[in-house]
Amino acid sequence: MNKKFNSQKVGRFSLAVLFFLFGGALAVLSYEAPVNKQAARTESKSHATLIQSLLEQSAVGKPHVSAVLRVISQSMPSFDNFGRIERMGAIRSANSSVRTPVQNRPSTSALTPVFSEAVTATVSPAVRDLPAVSPFTISVGQSEQERELPNRAQTRNSLEHDPVVQTSTAPTVGMPPVGASFEGIENNTGCNGCIPPDPNGAVGPNHYAQMVNSSFAVYSKNGALLSPPKAINSLWMSVPNSTCATHNNGDPIVIYDQLADRWLLSQFTVQSGTENYAECIAISQTPDPTGAYWLYQFDESADTFHDYPHIGIWPDGYYMSTNLFPNSALLFSTGAGAWAFERQKMLQGQAARYVFFDETGLATNCAPMTTCTYTPGGQLPTSLEGKNPPPAGVPNYFVEVDNTNTPNTPPATGLHDEMHIWKFHVDWTNPANSTFGIGSTPPGPKAGIAGQYAANAGGPDFIMPIADYVPVPCQFASGPTCIPEKVTPGQPTEYLEALGDRLMYRVTYRNFGDHESLIVSHTAEGAADQPDGSARAGIRWYELRTVSTTPTIYQQSTFAPLNPTDLNGPLWRWMGSAAMDHVGDIAVGYSASGPNYNVSLHYAGRLAGDPLNDLTQGEAVMFVGNGIEVAVPNYLQRNRWGDYSNLTVDPSDDCTFWYTNEYLPSNQSTDVISAVEWHTRIGSFKFPTCTVATPALISVVSRKTHGTAGDFDIPLPLTGTRGVECRSGGANGDYSIVFSFANPIVSCGSSPSGTVQAGANANECVVNLTGVPNAQYQSVTLAGVLDNHANQGNVSATFGVLLGDANGSGRVDAADVSLVRQQTLQNVVTSNFREDINLSGRIDAADVSVARQQTLTSLPTPP
Repeated sequence: MNKKFNSQKVGRFSLAVLFFLFGGALAVLSYEAPVNKQAARTESKSHATLIQSLLEQSAVGKPHVSAVLRVISQSMPSFDNFGRIERMGAIRSANSSVRTPVQNRPSTSALTPVFSEAVTATVSPAVRDLPAVSPFTISVGQSEQERELPNRAQTRNSLEHDPVVQTSTAPTVGMPPVGASFEGIENNTGCNGCIPPDPNGAVGPNHYAQMVNSSFAVYSKNGALLSPPKAINSLWMSVPNSTCATHNNGDPIVIYDQLADRWLLSQFTVQSGTENYAECIAISQTPDPTGAYWLYQFDESADTFHDYPHIGIWPDGYYMSTNLFPNSALLFSTGAGAWAFERQKMLQGQAARYVFFDETGLATNCAPMTTCTYTPGGQLPTSLEGKNPPPAGVPNYFVEVDNTNTPNTPPATGLHDEMHIWKFHVDWTNPANSTFGIGSTPPGPKAGIAGQYAANAGGPDFIMPIADYVPVPCQFASGPTCIPEKVTPGQPTEYLEALGDRLMYRVTYRNFGDHESLIVSHTAEGAADQPDGSARAGIRWYELRTVSTTPTIYQQSTFAPLNPTDLNGPLWRWMGSAAMDHVGDIAVGYSASGPNYNVSLHYAGRLAGDPLNDLTQGEAVMFVGNGIEVAVPNYLQRNRWGDYSNLTVDPSDDCTFWYTNEYLPSNQSTDVISAVEWHTRIGSFKFPTCTVATPALISVVSRKTHGTAGDFDIPLPLTGTRGVECRSGGANGDYSIVFSFANPIVSCGSSPSGTVQAGANANECVVNLTGVPNAQYQSVTLAGVLDNHANQGNVSATFGVLLGDANGSGRVDAADVSLVRQQTLQNVVTSNFREDINLSGRIDAADVSVARQQTLTSLPTPP
């Protein structure tokens, strides 16, 4: 989400300025604005109460109060962009979701012009050479705006019941121990007072990169700090007048693109003055995340804020989901946005385009001045995991879960909810052919932005029944329906925001060859097992299969175990992130908290062969927190958490999970001026059953083409007796050795013996040899071959080349000449192709002549 509240270094200075401007503020507050007559009040307040009142009144949408705050903010560097509170609203009660009438909303087919030159890449300095974060960029110092999505998760039905909740005590010995564990970015080096930090990270072959609001850092896999935290916008210092350089607004996402061995860093910018809302995306020029980046600024809109951007990798593009907040109704979302960015061009630093679909028109039953019964939102794009790409031409998928409370409708039984899936097909050759869902309009050029295309989305391609889930009714951390923190004796229980109205980052895709899997997760409630009747939050997760044809729910569950003997329990689990390794094991990392337990980082999982629908390996603790976040009256953002975390899989072995999330090292102050002190942690774990092996080799053959008769193969045994290639290699001694594997091959690697190419089918690799001498043994190695199960290694074969050795004895003699003579004038077939020495496709006197000439030649002793 948007940006934050900086208070530690400039807070007291800001308070002094507020006192100085106190009289002026009262004067303006006494003015009765015609658009909101109830807003004008002249109550007598202390200085501190007035500050809280200003925050509160601005947050609920009193425009004249926001104007005061804008004036005040001009004198306070820490409130550089405080005007965003006017537009977004920091606090919104459940009954304040007034919807702009549909007939008065701007037509989504008439797209508002915006202007940008940012589709052409510029180049950043090397990250290792950028200035350190401290002193921090003043544009970061704001409070995160609370923007929930209407009609998505708060609506409850008395008949709702989660039929797949896992409440039984889970084992604690099944999960593997923590591997690497080290500190990530913390508040003082991250944003110096923002809430929440939005921590996420990605692992590459040699690095771990982490981003928070609003900085990023790079570590080695043992925790060494290779590049200390840097302000995200410092990447754009080479283009100082760009929006991406002058704003540092957050909602960052970092991705390791293992198909290209490159890194992606991103964040959004909010509108200031006549600027546009924009998304800033940087692509590393090399595999080193501390090096230089190609820089892109994609202007999005002049009148609609695209919040909560989340990005996924697909072979034909980088895909992004957003939640839309028009300037005319910025207290609530009017829909979702789906984006595709031109990945191949961005990887090369070339001018790149985007294709955008507006989902506002999919909202239903939007009565004037009320909320809609359905508003699209909380979606995520699918992100490829592993190096085996999806089948050629398969589009990306956007996923959403909806608390529809649908009655019994076959094939579902009983009350159930739904998962909506859209296919996003992008056509970079002709963007007008791109589609999003069923019935989308063709994208057309977006006025004012060269090369950019936008259109209206269609309905979902698939609507699948899912087991009924109970939404978390938490509103702004306002009570026992939210996440309880550890109770401090003599103090009321403190609560944290659940953010249960959307999917949790990421939706991951993996292609196993014989099947495809999608992993999806979000927060839901388990059984109401507490004395006060409240229900504990848990992690709802899904595995989908048959993705490329008709997606189906293969397994699903809500992880909310309860162990009565656990002195730390009961536990609430939320803010999760789920992924799958290359053998099909599933893991989820998340925050865990309860009345007897400080918020900590936990992880749970299951093995591929475990019984379906449970995280049967139980859970483990990655890192224990040591503090609680304390609510501040009229400033409920202090109880924000997340807003997301991230679990990724190490591309080096495609087995090791890496997770990052936030924690508190100590109890936080109740003083709104004091800074919060969140920290982040990075850790790894690996199921011991997940291993990496050499790709299983089925056969090796020497393949030759016999004229019009076609290709014929001489088997080269993998062990024991060596195969003998008796046919001509031509004047240059050319031969092709074909390796066949059990699994489809992602990469054939390289060979010191010759050139390598993919074979005729997905399971083959070919090594082309030249200059091979006669009467010698040849060893052929295929190095670094990788299959679609992440098995990788070197394979070899040895064979003899002996021209005319038709019977494969290792010596050319009268027996060979006789074999060839017996087949004279015969066309080549499977039973006699070895006698066609000169590869003409017909056995004749020329073949007999070659055999005679080679008589008494032989191979040396086999190696």
